[in-house]
Amino acid sequence: MKQAHASASADKYSRVSMGLHWLTVVLVAALYAIGWYMVELPKGPARGEAFALHKSIGLTVLLVTVCRLGWRACVPPPPLPTTIARWQRLLATSVHHLFYVLLVLQPLMGYLSSSFSPYPTSYFGMPLPDWGEHNPTVNEFFTELHVAGSVGLLLVIALHVLGALSHAFTAGDRLVRRMLPW
Repeated sequence: MKQAHASASADKYSRVSMGLHWLTVVLVAALYAIGWYMVELPKGPARGEAFALHKSIGLTVLLVTVCRLGWRACVPPPPLPTTIARWQRLLATSVHHLFYVLLVLQPLMGYLSSSFSPYPTSYFGMPLPDWGEHNPTVNEFFTELHVAGSVGLLLVIALHVLGALSHAFTAGDRLVRRMLPW
């Protein structure tokens, strides 16, 4: 493997960072699509299958996020250009930190909610342990946290996308290209 592909260059993220970023984008988009679809389904096999898939993809996001954090610790991202205003640097850093926090907490809140529900939790068919016994009150508490977190994550996604669009179309800098593989 060439060094340029393994580590970030002065102006671009590494290929691994890019791959993990775009994999996360696809997985999170799938989670929202399945999540909105599944809550409208009547109780039955189709609803159970949708919930099981949502849980499995959610736990995959947790695993990918842990990999991203590990990779980022070993291969830091390229520094922001010095032309970026201080407030923009602070906002970008805050948004990225919020992403990592929410991408860890969201799957955990979902798993905890599921652990206190009457339904078993599995990861693509492999049974997982429950962290508690069936308890509707605790299940509802973690479900509410999970829903609130999904709204928070949507807001952070919107900020991130608006920032990227701003840099792509109005700032005239090459910042967005740092995360594009081409």
